[in-house]
This record gives sequence, C-alpha cells and structure tokens, in this order.
Amino acid sequence: MRKFLSIFLIFFLVVPIFSQAADSESQKDEDGLAQVCEAISSRKITKGDFRQLKFIYRLKREMVSSGIFVISSADGILWQTQKPYSSTMAMTKSAIIQTNSKGKKSVISADSNATFDQFSKVLSSVFSGNPESLTQNFDVEFIGTTDNWSINLIPKNASVRKVVSEIEMVGKISIDLMTIHEPNGDYIRYDFITHVYPDALTDEEKALFSEK
Repeated sequence: MRKFLSIFLIFFLVVPIFSQAADSESQKDEDGLAQVCEAISSRKITKGDFRQLKFIYRLKREMVSSGIFVISSADGILWQTQKPYSSTMAMTKSAIIQTNSKGKKSVISADSNATFDQFSKVLSSVFSGNPESLTQNFDVEFIGTTDNWSINLIPKNASVRKVVSEIEMVGKISIDLMTIHEPNGDYIRYDFITHVYPDALTDEEKALFSEK
C-alpha cells in the first residue's frame, strides 16, 4: 500500500513539472517565431533569385526550375520562372494569377491548390509580421536564434495534413530555404538567394499582381 501511495504521489508531482516544461518550450518557440517575423516584416518587399526542386517519390525523380521571385507583404508572391521555360505566376491572398508570354492572364482561386495555398499563407504571415496566424494553424518548433534559425511547422488541421505534412524554413536575415513535405513522400524545396529589399514594386510587377 505504501509503495502504491509513493508511486501515486510521484506521478502527481512529476506530471505538472513535465507539463510546465512543455508549456515553457512551446512559449519559447512562439517567441522565437514572433521575433523572426518582426525582423523579416520590417522589409515590406523582398526580391531575389529562386531555385525550385520538386521531388516525386514514386518516380524517384527531381524536376528543377529557376527564376526571379518577389514577395510583397501587401500584394503577395510573384514567381517569374526563366528555366526550363518562361512563365509568370502571382499568388495573392485570394487567387493564383498566371500570365503568358503574350500578356494573357488566367485567374483561379488559391483554394484550388492546397499546397500552394498553404505555402502562400505561411509566407504571407511571416512577411507581414503575423505569427499568430501560424500558431493558430500550425504546431511550431523554433531552433536557433533570430540571426540563424530554422522553423518547423506541422498543420493542426487533419484535412490539411492529408496534403501538407510539414513545412520547414531556414534563414538568417530573411528566408533562405523553404521545404514543403507531402504525406506521400513528395516535396518541393525553394532556395531563395541574392536578396534585395526595394522600397516599391515596379509598374510591371504591380500589373502582374492585378487580376485584370
């Protein structure tokens, strides 16, 4: 009986300690995320070169493309692919806008592509300094410091996890690498390089963000 009581007391003494430690670690992750978002969002526009690698697990095949990216906290994300072929795609909060070489546009709802929708929401939250949006929708693991960090995001929503199992981000003063993992083993990795921070978009970039 005494042995049982001892185990019983140890259980109720130790469990709160583990609970407090978990809460403390979670708060540390959220604080780190908030500091990174604040630092990145201080620059309203980020431009540079990108390299996209799409890995298809079933085929054990990689597809690589590259070009120029523009991330605007007010407008969204712009991809101007140069290789292996030219294409332009803008992702706003509500739509995906594709523009062909002749200037003709096609506009579809962002909800129609769940992977890109999650990608867009994550980048928009980070670059607009809105970490609350991420912590509401993802379990967050933050590693490092605000000068050299990595962030892992696990979707809380079971329906989203059927499409995106995990999102990883690595960076310093901005995001350098982002990988979107899918449950079937596929993943998309984006390398962001040669960052620059202009004060405003060009007229051409503004037009590409427009749905008209």
